Amino acid sequence: MTGIKIHINWKLTAGASRRSLIFILIMIMLPFLFLHGCGRKGPPVPPKQPAAAAVKDLSLSINGDMVLLTWTVPDEMKKTGSGIKEFIVHRGKQKLSNGDCRNCPANFKPVAEVPAEAETAGKGMKYGERVEKGFKYVFKVTAVSGAGTEGGDSNHVEIVY
Repeated sequence: MTGIKIHINWKLTAGASRRSLIFILIMIMLPFLFLHGCGRKGPPVPPKQPAAAAVKDLSLSINGDMVLLTWTVPDEMKKTGSGIKEFIVHRGKQKLSNGDCRNCPANFKPVAEVPAEAETAGKGMKYGERVEKGFKYVFKVTAVSGAGTEGGDSNHVEIVY
């Protein structure tokens, strides 16, 4: 077993004060303190999960004051091992009395979670809600994989009612 041997000439240190001896020992040990880590680990990092495929064909139809959103489940859901668990419908709502603001960004908020059935790739999904007069509505849909990762946004559809 090899180790570090420190040889102190006691005759030289006999005249030195006790404080200077402690200072010398601290200066010798100080580099060893910085060579070792604190022993604490950083926060855990989850493994990367594949994102769910994005919906590409979101469409909107209106019947009276009911809006119906329809889309098909992406075929790419079978490529990701976990598939698609659900879809989240997001809605942006803006009062028309605020003026015509075509370039204003829609302030999207999640309004519904639509569960996806197993083996639904290529099948149609639907979501409906009532709308109020005097508003501009913008909708988008995102898919959530079985692992819980949210995919990209669908195309946006809007209606002024």
